[in-house]
Amino acid sequence: MGIFDVPAPLFAWLDSHASSFASPTLRLILWALVSAVISMGLYWLLSPQAKIADVKSRAVEARRALDAYDGEFAGAWPRISEMLRLSLQQVGIVTIPAVLASLPILCVLVWLSTAYGHVYPSDYAQVDMRVLPQRQVQARWSDPRDTGAAQARASNSPPIIELVDNRQKVLDSIPLKAPVTTLHKRQWWNSLFGNPAGYIPPDARVAQIEIDLPSQEVLGFGPGWMRSWEFLFLTVLLVASIAIKVIFRIK
Repeated sequence: MGIFDVPAPLFAWLDSHASSFASPTLRLILWALVSAVISMGLYWLLSPQAKIADVKSRAVEARRALDAYDGEFAGAWPRISEMLRLSLQQVGIVTIPAVLASLPILCVLVWLSTAYGHVYPSDYAQVDMRVLPQRQVQARWSDPRDTGAAQARASNSPPIIELVDNRQKVLDSIPLKAPVTTLHKRQWWNSLFGNPAGYIPPDARVAQIEIDLPSQEVLGFGPGWMRSWEFLFLTVLLVASIAIKVIFRIK
């Protein structure tokens, strides 16, 4: 589990309870609204609103002075410099609060990508897999006729991916602990963003397995890219954040 995965169990618990009265579409809308409120509230608390308002006001005055100037370029340069200085000052003031305020959203995005991204298939035989690099090793689902695999499915255990050589000898067996489309060896950045599906053993002959799992659709209309969780969540998040900023006059 990575640093940004720490709140994931809480998110899953809340989402599970919300599923008793809300559809996946409505739950995504609620997650987006809550994320907008928390992030904009944090930004408002962490940012010096009075100082931002003062810098904005001076930047407007500098822009007006430049627009009203009618002379040689040499005389306009001090006004241009002042306008640029104030713009950069404003960026410097808001950058750190904006980054800190976005961290809760990042945690939610990491969790949503697993919870609403893909699902286990009803027919594993229809799901293709690819291994990288291709070194005479293939990936396959554990044979459902195998007694151990059948018992695992009966007990709701995760499906098993087997790495086999050209002679179909099993080299490794890896449980797919979550419905994600990529399995890989553990990397340094997994300390920040863990792979909920687990990892390929470090001594395995492959570095990555790509899995064509079916995607979840949360909207029943529009093109494929519009039906995913990303479109709905990000659209509601953007609209809600702008509305909060305007209504509460956040600088």
